[in-house]
Amino acid sequence: EYYRKHDDRKAPEPLRKARALKHIMANKSVRIYPDELVLGNMGSERVSALVQPELAGLFMCEDLLWIGHRKTTPMSISLKNKLKLMSVLPYWGIHNMAMRAFRNKATLARYVMEQLVCTYYLINEAGGIGHFLPDYAEFAQLGTDGIRASIEGKVGDVYAAARIACDAVEIYADRLSEKARSEAAGATGERQAELTQMAEMLTRIPRRPAATFHEAAQAIWLAHMAINLESLNSAVSFGRMDQYLYPYYQADLEAGRITPERAADILLSFSAKCAEHVFLLSERVSQYHGGYLVVQSITMGGVDREGNDATNPLTMIMLDVAERCGLRDPNFVARVSPASDPSYVDRVIEAARAGNGFPAIFSDDAVVAALVAHGRPLEEARDWANVGCVEPSLPGKSFFSTDAGLMNLPICLEMALNDGRRFGRRRRFGTATGDASRFGSMDEVVDAFRAQVEFMVQRMVDDFHIVEAGNRDFHPTPFSSMLVDDCLQDGKDLSAGGARFNSSGIQGIGLADVADSLAALDRVVFADGRASMADVVEALRSDFAGQDSLRAALANAPKYGNDDAVPDGYANLVAHIFHDALGRHRNIRGGTYVPGFYSVTCHIAFGRYTSALPSGRRKGEPFASAIGPANGCDKLGPTAVLNSVARVDSSLIANGCALNLRFDPG
Repeated sequence: EYYRKHDDRKAPEPLRKARALKHIMANKSVRIYPDELVLGNMGSERVSALVQPELAGLFMCEDLLWIGHRKTTPMSISLKNKLKLMSVLPYWGIHNMAMRAFRNKATLARYVMEQLVCTYYLINEAGGIGHFLPDYAEFAQLGTDGIRASIEGKVGDVYAAARIACDAVEIYADRLSEKARSEAAGATGERQAELTQMAEMLTRIPRRPAATFHEAAQAIWLAHMAINLESLNSAVSFGRMDQYLYPYYQADLEAGRITPERAADILLSFSAKCAEHVFLLSERVSQYHGGYLVVQSITMGGVDREGNDATNPLTMIMLDVAERCGLRDPNFVARVSPASDPSYVDRVIEAARAGNGFPAIFSDDAVVAALVAHGRPLEEARDWANVGCVEPSLPGKSFFSTDAGLMNLPICLEMALNDGRRFGRRRRFGTATGDASRFGSMDEVVDAFRAQVEFMVQRMVDDFHIVEAGNRDFHPTPFSSMLVDDCLQDGKDLSAGGARFNSSGIQGIGLADVADSLAALDRVVFADGRASMADVVEALRSDFAGQDSLRAALANAPKYGNDDAVPDGYANLVAHIFHDALGRHRNIRGGTYVPGFYSVTCHIAFGRYTSALPSGRRKGEPFASAIGPANGCDKLGPTAVLNSVARVDSSLIANGCALNLRFDPG
């Protein structure tokens, strides 16, 4: 509506985006739901999918007509809203960010075709700016008045856009205050008092600094709304809430304004707000990112910047909230270190045993070491917080774009064994690495795999640079940029490299499958001589048709996940190859590409498009999930799995990893 009716197309992009956000906040629906203590609705329904057709939302609407009846992540939508969406999609078909970013139409056509059925890699950053940690602590401390004061007298598009972005959230707060006052008039008793108090609170925040625990929580939620509506509602996370909210809680407690129970109620209401919006995915994309999760992470515990235990009374309250919450969002994360108070560690374990999946538990030592190994200062690394599922980041100082993309590692091995081609395909999609049937050593196999990974990373980075430039040139983020250090100081948008620390996180999918395949070739071909490379290549080409004995020999070779140094060593080697290939490149924001090993549901989707592997895996079967062993390959119990995973150098994995272990109590 804004771009069609009110937009000045000659205006600089930051101003256009800020004005569009202001238009949204001035005109979107205002809802207050029964008993909630934190106000502000992302969408028009209690649980809403945000469409964002200017970004990936255009492509996510491909099943709009039957979205309520699809098998994967169905969503209900009224006929009226379907017609509204259908009326705006043609406009964004021309003005969509990806359409504008790819100036070469042949390159655009190739990119769209490949991303519609992602076989080699998936670029998530085409969906916009997400997966980062805004400085919500500073927003609560300064308010929009303080932000305005910090840029007073500064001239430039970024500063003008920031002032408009402040207007946007203030306008919505005023509308919300008016709505709360109206609802209070029709309420009685305790609820009337709550609504009246919140209406009054919203006349102060977000303009003025938050003065109480409740005000801080409300201010943070308003900022969170603006960021998610400005770009992409994907894993924008809250950082170390127990640390930056504790001074408000402590002051309120000493003044008699709050009790631990009331603080928990506010945090539970805040958590419920996180579950009110979902990520819109087409059924096609759902095979890579299954589920409704937005994955907004809240981090607790750990150490402070000096390495001392940072646990406080609010940490324990938040653990109670994590145990009681029972919602798909937010993602509660507990940092644990040797310095952690034993009572805190015991409470973390107790909460995890409750069985609702929270909190996720992270080792401070491993994460800090990985961040330092990738050039982050030690004090900053100790202040890390989780983004999304498992990705460590630096609150308010970084744009690590931690889910920028995912890459299929086993298909690189497939092409290494077929001179740069997939089995059954004539076109060479990779690089020429020679006839694998003539390879005479594992070194030749590994070198061919390394060459394919490096080639594929280069190809992926070429596409990334176009998408990154598209976000910079056509989709700046003025509100988000206000809440990341150095953006306003330097007058540079977050999407243009304004953050103090920059990187892009790329997930390697199928680590165990490549490791198992290399270990199987090592044992069956080069150690035992039970088959030749030519035998294996031909068997893979035919998906083991008539080759049951060879497949059995390969499948029975040592496997990752059993505390065996050979396959575990290959897993570590694969991680190094992927890390080194990414590390040769820089994103357009000046940061590195860094590896992670979590897969969402890409291990299923990528597996569907990949041929048979030397591990004995058949064509189309799923890969191993994240950094764990392949399905059915761990034979010696969870301790052996943990020992195998520990052999993969965790300092390489600055973008995090996931290990999924399931225990059957029966």
